[in-house]
Amino acid sequence: MQGTSPVIKAVAAWLLALMLTIAAAVVVIYFVNAKTYGPGQHVETYLQKLADGEGEQALGMLNAQVPDANAALLDGEALRASVKGLQVREIGDAEDIGGDRVEVALDYAYGETEGTTRFVLENAGKRWLFFDTWEFVPAALPTVQVSAPALREATLNGVRVTLPEGANTFAAFPVSRVAASYKSQYLAAPEQETLVTAEADPQLALVPEATKELVSKIDAGIREFLDGCTAADRLAPPGCPFYHSTNNRVEQPVRWSITDYPEVELTQAEGNWVLSPLSGTAQVTATQVDLFTGDKSPLVAEEPFTFNASLRVDGETVTLSPQVQ
Repeated sequence: MQGTSPVIKAVAAWLLALMLTIAAAVVVIYFVNAKTYGPGQHVETYLQKLADGEGEQALGMLNAQVPDANAALLDGEALRASVKGLQVREIGDAEDIGGDRVEVALDYAYGETEGTTRFVLENAGKRWLFFDTWEFVPAALPTVQVSAPALREATLNGVRVTLPEGANTFAAFPVSRVAASYKSQYLAAPEQETLVTAEADPQLALVPEATKELVSKIDAGIREFLDGCTAADRLAPPGCPFYHSTNNRVEQPVRWSITDYPEVELTQAEGNWVLSPLSGTAQVTATQVDLFTGDKSPLVAEEPFTFNASLRVDGETVTLSPQVQ
């Protein structure tokens, strides 16, 4: 048997090198296709757009339908705040669901809250002949409804928003955290938060509470009203909740004082602030004359009283209207 010629050896070596090169290229293409152009990378890029506050680009990636809702959460600071603190635990492998579509599970955490949401993507063809391109399957953006019957505005992810008639609906990106609160001089609503995913349209209900400043303002208004009543030199000051009745003649001066001022208790009813009935005690002092004997004696009497008052809080304006029957 004659030895293999150098030419054949060279061709064989060249073919082996070519096959190895092709195999390596296939591996590289497969790796790059999976890691750089795969559906999981598309989800990761989308999340980065949210973190950068680039709502327009994120919306373009999602191919999402924007619902008829307020767009305050879809861009800028409010959007960046919506994913601040998001921890991506894992972006799962794509699961084939048929029709050139795959499903990618995102395991995430916000603080102690953990969850999983799923994105559906479809193959949109090849790029440069070898690399797959993926697009999110179009769907409507989820929404979150914020309600606060006693308020007309709130803070949403650090941005001031309006609440016409005490409520509003906001479009949001999945996955995002929405935190709502309210704070003014007289009213405050503790922060409420929710996670918005593609699977649900959550609701946030703000419950405003009276601040110490509001209670003090109302207390001062009630005291001013009652102190005005004590200035009247009469047994029955007009428009006031207390009076003294006697069969004797009373000489002036008649002096009133409040010995027990009402305590302010606020409740809410149908979005309006309601003052509980106000009760206290007034004292009258004067000199009385017995109509039969003409004898004079000191008049000192305690008179319990009650009355109601309507309250209106409009921004920084507090209107208190005593109602005396």
